[in-house]
Amino acid sequence: MRLFATRVLSAAAILSLPLSAFAAPSATPQPKTAAAVIAADDGWEKAEESGDVAYVDNLLLPDYRSVSADGSVHDKAAILANAKSNIGSPEYAAKVAKWEAAHPMDTAAVIQGDTAIVTFHLKPLGPEKGIMSSDIFVYRGGEWHAIYSQHTDAGK
Repeated sequence: MRLFATRVLSAAAILSLPLSAFAAPSATPQPKTAAAVIAADDGWEKAEESGDVAYVDNLLLPDYRSVSADGSVHDKAAILANAKSNIGSPEYAAKVAKWEAAHPMDTAAVIQGDTAIVTFHLKPLGPEKGIMSSDIFVYRGGEWHAIYSQHTDAGK
């Protein structure tokens, strides 16, 4: 669901959880489950909207890349700059809410060893009609970390 932010550069937000829930890595290892990696991705979404740069910085590995549907590439620095620019922006929050309302998504995760692929597709179309976005995570130091994202025009 973090698709909106990457498309603006080239995540959408759920505002119900406090920022403190995402700011620092936990001393307790995250489980190697689909629910845990999806929660990490959801935290990314919330952190980008709120400007929680520390969460995004911890989540993205140094060599992280995001490839937009048009083929443009955004590195970790670009994603962090976007998160910084969103701090306290009601306009950005409104854009995200509008985009989410028009693009209801389902999320799924598949884990193989220390690697997880999180995919997003439009609910009305289902995954068989096209994946709009995929995030690849690796499990390091007891936490899920993003290494790569790929975005498509599926569903347009």
